[in-house]
Amino acid sequence: MIRNYFKIAFRNLTKHKLFSLINIGGLSVGMAVSFMLLLYVYNEFSFDKMYKNEDRIYQVWRNQPSNGEIKTGNSMSVPVAEAIHKNYPEIAFTARTNWINSSLFNYKDKSLNLNMLSADPSLLDIFSFEFVQGNKASAFTEVSSVVLTQSGAKAIFGNADPMGKTVKINSARNAKVTGIIKDMPENSSMKFSALGSWAMLEADEPWIKTSSWNNYAFQTFVMVKPGIDLNKVNGKLSGFMAKYNPGGKENKLFLYQFSKQHLYGEFKNGVSTGGGVIEYVRLFMFLAIGILLIACINFMNLSTARSETRAREVGVRKVVGARRISIIQQFMGESLLMCVISFGLALVLVILLLPYFNGIISKNLTVPYSAPFFWIAGLSITLITGIISGSYPALFLSSFKPVKVLKGINKAGKATLRPRQILVIVQFSFATCLILSTILIYKQLNFIKNRPAGYNKSGLVEIPLDGRLYNEFESFRRDAIASGAISDAASTSNTITGNGGASWGIKWPGQLPGEDKLPIEQIVTNYHFTSTYGLKLVDGRDFDIARPSDSTAIMINEAAVKMMRLKEPLGAIINWQGADRTVVGILKNYIVNSPTDAEKPLIVGNLKGWAGMAGVRLNKALPLSEALNKLTAVYKKYNPDYPFDYKFVDEEYSRKFRTEQLLGTLSNSFTVLAIVLSCLGLFGLASFSAEQRRKEIGIRKVLGATTANLWFNLSKEFVQLVIIAFIIGGAVSWHFMDQWLHKYTYRTDISPWVFVATIVISLAITIVTVSWQAIKAALSNPVKSLRSE
Repeated sequence: MIRNYFKIAFRNLTKHKLFSLINIGGLSVGMAVSFMLLLYVYNEFSFDKMYKNEDRIYQVWRNQPSNGEIKTGNSMSVPVAEAIHKNYPEIAFTARTNWINSSLFNYKDKSLNLNMLSADPSLLDIFSFEFVQGNKASAFTEVSSVVLTQSGAKAIFGNADPMGKTVKINSARNAKVTGIIKDMPENSSMKFSALGSWAMLEADEPWIKTSSWNNYAFQTFVMVKPGIDLNKVNGKLSGFMAKYNPGGKENKLFLYQFSKQHLYGEFKNGVSTGGGVIEYVRLFMFLAIGILLIACINFMNLSTARSETRAREVGVRKVVGARRISIIQQFMGESLLMCVISFGLALVLVILLLPYFNGIISKNLTVPYSAPFFWIAGLSITLITGIISGSYPALFLSSFKPVKVLKGINKAGKATLRPRQILVIVQFSFATCLILSTILIYKQLNFIKNRPAGYNKSGLVEIPLDGRLYNEFESFRRDAIASGAISDAASTSNTITGNGGASWGIKWPGQLPGEDKLPIEQIVTNYHFTSTYGLKLVDGRDFDIARPSDSTAIMINEAAVKMMRLKEPLGAIINWQGADRTVVGILKNYIVNSPTDAEKPLIVGNLKGWAGMAGVRLNKALPLSEALNKLTAVYKKYNPDYPFDYKFVDEEYSRKFRTEQLLGTLSNSFTVLAIVLSCLGLFGLASFSAEQRRKEIGIRKVLGATTANLWFNLSKEFVQLVIIAFIIGGAVSWHFMDQWLHKYTYRTDISPWVFVATIVISLAITIVTVSWQAIKAALSNPVKSLRSE
């Protein structure tokens, strides 16, 4: 019997080739897209969970009151780790780390920059990095030790054995390779190519050893002992700073699980909101379920649309003794067979489309063929999809009465048409949500993109002040200008596109009590800052190298003037970084960090020893490649051992919109897919409706109805369904998109034309989809449909 079922199934598939192609193709595309989205979801949920005892790994965070609210961050001062380990028996290990930075590695004639993290040896006890060569016990027995990842070792040594070899770091420190560890997985936050000892960092940067409690420039990780009560530990830690650093008693420390930080990294007023990346993971999960659901709906609609052609088959089977359960089993089996075929095609599509999907989301997802959970999950989804998509057609087809179908008078009627109409409404409601969301995402993206940055990004590059450039920047600048490569350059403490950190404890005339706790953004430069970056001065001037007194000068922006309520800001004395400074210039506000945030107060200082970056304005009279070649030659004159690394400011600035661009691209792609799949469902319903009403159409034609009349009569019911779907989808989309837009200080509005455009698009798609079936039915010969009457 089972063999017979398979024969019938394959015969039906080959007999109706176009129907089978549309049905299987639509289902396989839906499954493929859902699988890729679920791969992303799995990748995000497994972030930072590859370490042993990951549930016991925490990072020390702090809450700090600021301007009436509590700011939360994980930057920590150097003495915190030792004090916590010494005074809290619940803590098994603590480890200090610095921010991962780019360091120059030299070996023989090879020079390259690697991302290097410096840490206490106990970091190897906290994180279970897998050693390929060496071991954690001997990795940092010497001060000048470095552990490399496999890719880092290969980049430096090629295929040679790296163990015991000596490399030079930043042209100053010789260090021995004492271990090789496996590369960090894609879904790990701890990504570096080299791991150096904390002792070596202190030897090279002596100030770190005596760094104060108030210098929050590092990070601290801990591993707690098994079975501890986290709430009790955090209760003790809340008074930690008041006990050990009374000057910073407003800072409240707490432990936050490391594996949760990626997904749940959003805090508000010192409390985790449960938001962050998880919001996008939920969105992807919603899209995966939605795409798979409309693919299943298509299957139902297309299968039931062909029901009339198999009605007599069901009638004959029932007459010869087939029970309804056996007919249900047959049609469910056919459904599962088509799903298995779709699953195979979906895997092929995933292999073909995954590189493109990875490019969009900037990930490196792979299909885990060797993991049992992948096949279990994939086949489970296929089974569930087959049952869901095949249940209604099986129940519907098996319900036919043999007497009626064999007489040719079986009528499905409105009772069977209504469920399919509801399914189409569900499909188009989902598609409407996506269309509206896509339009609003692009509208918001263009809105914030068009917000003036406040500086000229075109032709501006930034380079790190490595090697001799740190002390000889002015000579480098003059030589680069003389070569014709650039028109101007300025040294800065950090990139102009990023947040250089905030400072507090600042005092100004007329300050109110408590305002010295307010954080103010800061960037440090020396000279040529405004001319290089194309910044506008509202009043005053830039720092002047010819004025020695400018060593104690600062510039502030308009937002700082407003916050400080300075009526005559020029010449005002402001105490910043422990000394009185004179305001010599007022800068027009420029975007300090995010273009979606409100304008922030900013101090631009003129201090030595802070420079880490240089902004360089390329000579616009030269082709870009020629200007860069000339600049490279000047750079190599000063730093022959360093690779010439540079970044275009306009490209770095565009990264600020990466989230919105990603959402826009994904919603655009999935909107097109949802529309295509919804159109297949609409096509199925139109086919079914035309089959059901063929005799009615014949009678109308005999009575004189025109093709246009019949087309309108058949199309209007689908237009009504789409209008209902638009009302539902529009309301849902407006609710969620309004919430999304309110996250932005600078945001677009939800204009009426957005809804008008959505309904026009939906109706146009509907009419085009339905017209083929409607016109085909209207042009049919009425004799064929009425000859048995």
